[in-house]
Amino acid sequence: MLHLYTIMFLQLLGSFLHDSGEDTLRIVFLGDIMQHQAQLDAAHRHGWKRTNPDAYDYSSYFRHLQSRFASADLRVANMETTFANLPFSGYPNFNSPAALARESKEQGIDIFLSANNHICDKGRSGLEGTISLFDSLKVLYTGIYRNKKEEEKRGPLVVDLKGFRIAFLNYTYGTNGIPVPQPFIVKLLDSAEIRKDIATAKNSDPDFIIACLHWGYEYKLEQSAEQRKWERLFNSNGVNIIVGSHPHVVQPVEVKRELSGEVKSITAFSLGNAISNMTAVYTRIGMMLTLEFTRTHGGTKHLLMPEYEYLWTSRPGGAEKNFTIIPVKDFIDKPERFRQRDEYPKMMKQYLEIVK
Repeated sequence: MLHLYTIMFLQLLGSFLHDSGEDTLRIVFLGDIMQHQAQLDAAHRHGWKRTNPDAYDYSSYFRHLQSRFASADLRVANMETTFANLPFSGYPNFNSPAALARESKEQGIDIFLSANNHICDKGRSGLEGTISLFDSLKVLYTGIYRNKKEEEKRGPLVVDLKGFRIAFLNYTYGTNGIPVPQPFIVKLLDSAEIRKDIATAKNSDPDFIIACLHWGYEYKLEQSAEQRKWERLFNSNGVNIIVGSHPHVVQPVEVKRELSGEVKSITAFSLGNAISNMTAVYTRIGMMLTLEFTRTHGGTKHLLMPEYEYLWTSRPGGAEKNFTIIPVKDFIDKPERFRQRDEYPKMMKQYLEIVK
């Protein structure tokens, strides 16, 4: 009987661990965190000099996502701006106050994806300032390095958490025609480099490799043939999880399964914008993607079906005094939570069209 009770105890313990989340890892991904001039103006603290990096308040940006962040183990976002010398600026040459990165980290973002088409907007100053700021904040980041030696030391980014080992690869299709200043490195979509990086990542013995790709065509709701080409390259080299950004609108999430029903691969072609001041249609609708990994009692690790929900960028006066990210489903039947009468119908119109 003692043996039976021991087995029952171990079964109950295993059930408890599963219920407590000790054998699961949840990673949340957001799309593009941008900083247009209107965002700089809205964040500026009245009476402070605009040249003061602390004169900007971003505390509202992720306020409505805190419950989602709390249920995740790791939170990742594309930081699509630079942090260079003054002056601060929006489109087309992004340069943001350090407060944006600091507040993003303090509110929960654990990993900044930095390989994007705007990372060279401020040249050498932008790359050095961005890397130095991220290092000083002790925030994880990937996609950019000071030189080859630093890339060899720090890349690819591998995170060990809750008994899972996850490698992150990050690439961009280009840098808007601006040459990458030497000896800095911005990870570009290049077949030979990708194969080499995947091999290096595999040498670190990860459980899963996630490729975060800045790709595709802006404002297109469907993935391009070029995106399909890169997807095939990563998949054929053993990378079966892809999370995309750059189009500034949401594109499909595709899941492939084995005959057994096991999830084989996930490609989220574009999560759209997390927060911006873009005006093109559907650029205010973004997506939050959650990937969940689980470990069985035998130690085998699996990728589960992804979860995703739609987000809305609310502008100043819409739901808050400043810009803020709103989970659509929390506000879908609460028009009274908006300060501006036309904000709710705008959100619902774009959301319903995207869902179709």
